[in-house]
Amino acid sequence: MDKAIINTSVLGPDSKFVVNDNLAFGGKGSSSVKSLSSVHPLEKKLSQHDKKQEEISMNILKNIQGMHAPLRLHMEKQALKLADAGHLPCLYRHNASMDALTGRDMRLDFEDFLATPFDSEVATNPQLAIERHLNIF
Repeated sequence: MDKAIINTSVLGPDSKFVVNDNLAFGGKGSSSVKSLSSVHPLEKKLSQHDKKQEEISMNILKNIQGMHAPLRLHMEKQALKLADAGHLPCLYRHNASMDALTGRDMRLDFEDFLATPFDSEVATNPQLAIERHLNIF
């Protein structure tokens, strides 16, 4: 009896007979899970809808006003994206200028009348938010 007793239990995470909790964590490595999750045919088209509409409007602008109009709009959008660098992280950026350039200010979306996380009534400490953004704190 000089040999140490080796744990040969079939229970626990170290055993070769591990039972996964598929209800809590999903089926791991199962090909049937991939076959069950289907994507609606319109989902891909809806995700690319805004980009496609912008391309169409830029082509119309180019045909009507010439090449300078789409280039100017693109330049103004890039300038607005670069102006985002000096914004305080504790304040929500509503992007009113970008909405005016893209025409989203004339549309009524779900974000306009449903509460978003940015419109919460919980006030944050501006100094802590800036320190966290600059990795000081």
